Amino acid sequence: MAIDVESIRKEFPFFETAPDDSRPPVYLDSAATTQKPAVVLDVLNHYYIRTNANVHRGVYRLAVQATELYEGARSKIAAFVRAPRAEEIVFTKNATEAVNLLANSFIWADGRLRVGPGDEIVLTEMEHHSNLIPWRLLAERVGAKVRYLGITDDGRLDLADLSEKIDERTKVVAVVHASNILGTVNPVATIAARAHEVGALMVVDAAQSVPHLGIDVTTLGADFVVFSGHKMCGPTGIGALWGRYELLEALPPFLGGGEMIENVAVDAMHYAAPPLKFEAGTPPVAQAVGLGAACDFLSEIGMDAIAAHDQALIEYALDRLGNVPGIRFIGPTDTANRLPLLSFVVDGIPLQRMRASLDEAGIAVRSGNHCAQLACSRFGVPAAIRASFYLYNSPDEVDILAETLETATRSQAAVTADTSFDVSRVRPYKDILLPSIFQPWAEYMVQALAPVPGTKALDVGTGPGTVARVLAQAVGPTGAVVGTDLNPAMLALAAELPAADGAPIQYVECGATPLHVSDQAFDLITMQQVLQFVPDRGAALAELRRAARPGARIAIATWQPLHRNPLFRALHDAVAAVLGPDKADLFEEPWSLSGIEVATLAKEAGFVDVELREWTLPATVPGGPDAICCLFDFSAVSPYIGSRRADLTAAVRANLAHCTDETGVHSETAATLVTARA
Repeated sequence: MAIDVESIRKEFPFFETAPDDSRPPVYLDSAATTQKPAVVLDVLNHYYIRTNANVHRGVYRLAVQATELYEGARSKIAAFVRAPRAEEIVFTKNATEAVNLLANSFIWADGRLRVGPGDEIVLTEMEHHSNLIPWRLLAERVGAKVRYLGITDDGRLDLADLSEKIDERTKVVAVVHASNILGTVNPVATIAARAHEVGALMVVDAAQSVPHLGIDVTTLGADFVVFSGHKMCGPTGIGALWGRYELLEALPPFLGGGEMIENVAVDAMHYAAPPLKFEAGTPPVAQAVGLGAACDFLSEIGMDAIAAHDQALIEYALDRLGNVPGIRFIGPTDTANRLPLLSFVVDGIPLQRMRASLDEAGIAVRSGNHCAQLACSRFGVPAAIRASFYLYNSPDEVDILAETLETATRSQAAVTADTSFDVSRVRPYKDILLPSIFQPWAEYMVQALAPVPGTKALDVGTGPGTVARVLAQAVGPTGAVVGTDLNPAMLALAAELPAADGAPIQYVECGATPLHVSDQAFDLITMQQVLQFVPDRGAALAELRRAARPGARIAIATWQPLHRNPLFRALHDAVAAVLGPDKADLFEEPWSLSGIEVATLAKEAGFVDVELREWTLPATVPGGPDAICCLFDFSAVSPYIGSRRADLTAAVRANLAHCTDETGVHSETAATLVTARA
């Protein structure tokens, strides 16, 4: 039976028109998390209002009702994945926690379940980090070895050397059923058969497949299967581990505490039977009940109908988006064994610009490496845009996505057609500002961060490439630097300048409203004199936090107020004299951002170890007041200058006459530097 998308959308409050007539975005990020139907939200609300009590512990009526709902949800979820016994379903926060539970339990297990020195774990290059990092950590902790099944050029799992990769030394094989970045549905049963031939355990990450295909854990050939509730119309904070009961019985618990223990004596203790053995503490009762309701909702629609709808959508999307000029799909271009998601790049268009264009058009897609860096590396891209569809999406939304991409490519083509950006007005950067003002600050910033060789760095507000070049020298030839700027003319000028020794530099244009930087992940980030010109500074810091690897260092330089910067005060006073005090207020605003405010924004964005320092540097600007006017172009008031530029320049000359001689203007500049760690 075909799905009636319009009827289904009415089941989701998210898709309702708001009272102000605003419409929700075209939501194409269901591989990250799905929207929730009203029936799930109602069940959550009802539980908390009418049946909220702790489970398994009380004998009063309300506690019994809560326990029945909780265990009833377990039975529903077991039936949904065709588990032979409800007791084989262990509730976790999500699929990630389920994998961590297994990996840690294998350290302390006995016999064939124990992973120790010299054992091997086989993964694939298309694993989500949730099914990659826990196994890598396990291998590091016990001295095991990790091996990988590769990916073919067409985005399929390479099984040509399956027998060689999975051999008698293999203890665990952990494979994603359906890739969250490629869309590939893998032949799990084939891999499981080989794993069992050599006595290895088979773990399947089914977080993406359960919502779309429905699965039968008894026919997958797996020993353990993990999945998350929020990707299948359920709440966040709930997931499940399915395991063969005899294996769950044999595994030691991962977490200790209440509920997972049968009895305790001074010198002995006895664990509860599965699944409670793995559910220490008060469980996510409401979330489990909500996931049970989501299983009912999907079952009523029918997983076969959902799979057919998904298949029709991916067929249409591959065909329609395939017409976008320059698009390159990351993953299979055929629809066999394929989820309804597409990852892609568009040649010639920076990813962050494309992401911004889609967001401005009201299209919600994910961009980045999608926690699948090995797959990105396999296809030579640091990041990609991903559009993922579900039962509430329609071909019309595919058309909207395609049309927006086509518009963006036409706009980019128009820009690319004229690459002769006028750099005449910014050329003094090359000879004046570069060595006399930005160079000392660049060296100070980079010295404060103390990058090590091999560091991957991002410079926001590259200008003529000053900081980027200092970074390139500091991180050395094994590192890499991405420089971004709002101004394509400035980037063109930067590209003209001789390359610095050390790391290669990639120059990329970024947006300012909001700030959009590269979708790569960086070890070090610098931002020099840009934050004060960004309208939404909090969002800008959040964007930089997103681009930072865990533990990455960041340095943000901002001008100190006008009274600390005589050069800028001269410009401000000229604006006040020629254009009036209201325009002078506009000019002053970027210099009103205090270092304390920057430090606060950094903390709010999630950075830690925030430090603030101030410094003042002498500055000599060859070319005199005229060069200063050209370099800074009167900042925020430039649109209001019109025919008064000559008057403004004359006023600046008068304001700086006391510190001007034949060698230029002699003054000082002051800035604040905030450093922090992600």
